[in-house]
Amino acid sequence: MSTTDNLIPDPPRASVPTPSPAPVLPEVGRFDASGLYTQARPVEIVSRGILFSLAAVPLGMAVAVLIWELGFVASISSFVIAGAAAALYTKGATRTPNRGLVPLVLVVLGGVALSFFAVVAADLVDFYNTPQGQSLGYPSVVDFVSANLFTGNVLSGYGSQAVMFVLFAALGVFGTVRRLVRARQA
Repeated sequence: MSTTDNLIPDPPRASVPTPSPAPVLPEVGRFDASGLYTQARPVEIVSRGILFSLAAVPLGMAVAVLIWELGFVASISSFVIAGAAAALYTKGATRTPNRGLVPLVLVVLGGVALSFFAVVAADLVDFYNTPQGQSLGYPSVVDFVSANLFTGNVLSGYGSQAVMFVLFAALGVFGTVRRLVRARQA
């Protein structure tokens, strides 16, 4: 070693980054593409669902009148209206109600009210077809029913039935809403 070796500095080195070692990947197995093709959750079409659920109203009215004519408590038809409206809504809206839950409840409540008035109208038709009803002087059954359907003296005779309709409507709506909320959370 000479004395000049310490006097001459080493040449500058280029600062080139050295690549880090490649990471070791875990063993993954076969590629499964089935997760790429899952269907998106269907969009709720509220207006179409409500339109479908409206078909439950005449069904409930017919069931109420039929049950009433057979001599049973017709307010049980509230369950029919609630269940049918929910099923038809789900069919029409393509999924269980989320945004359409309140309008669906309103359809059910409206259907229950119309079912009650259908029972009253059926009794009015039955009364009109008796000799006593014929002697009242109305030209047709339609005139008789439209003149007497909403009068207080006719509706006062249906107080207990109205209470039963409201009670069964509340139970039907509560049960249906509870079932729909559970289905929505699942």
